[in-house]
Formats: sequence, structure tokens, C-alpha cells
Amino acid sequence: MVKSSWYAVEAVGKLFGNSETKGEDLDPSKPPSSLKETLRRIELDNQRSYFLSGQVDKLIYAENCVFSDPFVSFAGRDRFVDNLKNLGSFITKYDAKIIGYNVNQNELNVDTKVMVKLELNLPWKPILAWPWGVSYEIDQETFLIKTHKESWDIAPFEGVKQIFRKPTLKI
Repeated sequence: MVKSSWYAVEAVGKLFGNSETKGEDLDPSKPPSSLKETLRRIELDNQRSYFLSGQVDKLIYAENCVFSDPFVSFAGRDRFVDNLKNLGSFITKYDAKIIGYNVNQNELNVDTKVMVKLELNLPWKPILAWPWGVSYEIDQETFLIKTHKESWDIAPFEGVKQIFRKPTLKI
């Protein structure tokens, strides 16, 4: 898993140019102080495949941020971070390739699209795979993410059915 994570980060770095943070004033122990910093920290989270690795920069999210996916919606940054950590322990392998990354600074949002493949830690090792997107909405005063809306390019039921199928893909 560590090796595949490295390759994913390396590929994203090549796609978006130099991913080094030298010379940047990024302090992940503090909330962002500008829109530019928030956008950069979102980019770094995506390079780390935060949604699969569980390594998320939690201070770029408002405490009452609304998180939603095709199944559920809830408010609360800490709950989201806990869910990511729990999901990460349930995934044995993964691969994520960014296929879309759009920043709209006028409307203070970021839309991403990632081709995700992941193997679940179940006896038959099912592999789930589909394009997955996130739309982030940023508060103009605090520079914190106030909504994190996930979308799938397949129907939710089709995604669930992949859990119960014998894998036809490899990661």
C-alpha cells in the first residue's frame, strides 16, 4: 500500500508540476490564512489521496463543515476525519489518478475528479472502481471549506454491488 501511495503522489506531482512546498508558508497546525493557502492545501490533500490514505489536513475544514456523498450527509469535521481513518483501515490496496481538477476562485470552489480503484479487506478481496468527484465550497471570510460534496459517476447501488462481486480488475 505504501508503494502504491508513493506512485500515486508521484504521478499527481508530475501532472500538476512541482509539488514541493519549499518557500511556501504552509503550517498544517493552523487554519489557512488566505484563499491561496486553502487551495494549495486542498491540492496537497489530493496528492496524498486523503480519502483513501486517511491523511487529511483537517484544519482546512470548518468545524461544522457539511460532508455528503451519494448515501449520507452530516455536519462535523471530526466525524469526517474519523470516518476517513476507519475507511483507511478497511482498504488493503488502492490506486487513485486525478482526471480533473478545476479551481473557480470567483465562486470559491474546487471540483475534482479521480479514477479510484480500491481493494477491501474482505475474504474475497473485492475491488471497487469508478470515477469519484468532490466539490469543495470555501467560505470567503474564513478561507475554510464549508461543504465537501462527493459524487460518483455510477449509481450508488452499482457501487455497493461491486462489494459482493468477485474482482475482475487488479490494482
